[in-house]
Amino acid sequence: MSFSRWRYVGVSDVDVTVLALSKLVVHKARWLDLRSSLNISNVDELMDRVLGDQSLLGKIRVLIEERYRDVLADAHRITGMLKDDGVGFIPFYSPDYPRALREYRLRGSLYRPLVLYVKPPVSLDRRFVAVVGTRMCSKWGRRTARKVGALIASYGYTLVTGLAECIDVGAVEGALERGGLTVGVRPWLKPLNLPRKSREILERSEDKVVLTSEHYEKPPVSIKMLYYLRNRIIAGMADLIVVVEARPGGGSMHQIVWAIKQRKPLAIFKHPDAGSEYYKAYMEYAKHKHTITLSDVKELENTPRRNQERGRGSVGRE
Repeated sequence: MSFSRWRYVGVSDVDVTVLALSKLVVHKARWLDLRSSLNISNVDELMDRVLGDQSLLGKIRVLIEERYRDVLADAHRITGMLKDDGVGFIPFYSPDYPRALREYRLRGSLYRPLVLYVKPPVSLDRRFVAVVGTRMCSKWGRRTARKVGALIASYGYTLVTGLAECIDVGAVEGALERGGLTVGVRPWLKPLNLPRKSREILERSEDKVVLTSEHYEKPPVSIKMLYYLRNRIIAGMADLIVVVEARPGGGSMHQIVWAIKQRKPLAIFKHPDAGSEYYKAYMEYAKHKHTITLSDVKELENTPRRNQERGRGSVGRE
């Protein structure tokens, strides 16, 4: 099994408009001005209106040309670099955009990504299971993550992680051992910043591991915020989120909370060390009504199977 790559195709004026729009929304003052002109309340509303009538992008194009020519010029600059860098461009209205993410909704200032950059250029129209957890895991956590990654691959799902250390890497190694596929969501693609182990995996498994991000280049936003926003993409892409080993207040908390709010299937492992901070995190999130608690990887087997029987388990276009 491998990702099916598509040829690089020229980015249209409509696509450039959306690329420029994605850059504008990270600049608060400019986004507020544009939002007022379009009479919309947030990015999600804009996306829904465009999905209903794509001609709205023509009006947006005119506004950007009138007010933010510098942003439009920067968008053209980026599109000129994509082919040379082997990066694909997936706007939210593309059939290659992840289905679960398109249906995802988060209240407040959070929104679905307007675009996703993907390297190498492949479709993300697939079914994903996310594995999340701490970067400071125990030996038990790393071992369990590896088993979970292998199980996900055996059911034909694509694994999605942040390609961080420990839990993420363990799950990726397990999936690759079974011939599975992995998408690693990064806060930005250029310059690429990966932990050493993740970089080694990427170098030896290029046809099995794909990188994606809503930002081609690092934007002028705090790194902490960019990782926070990256986590919403992981949660949004997944049909099931598996928490192997988390810490109270850690980054995994965001995916867990967002899964609970969106009533996405969430499975969390009961940590064997009742005195550890990992167990405290387990106790915090296990109490929610729709959370599945697990003591062993074997107990996870029926969760992908149930989703598969409901028609949710097939991997997307090959």
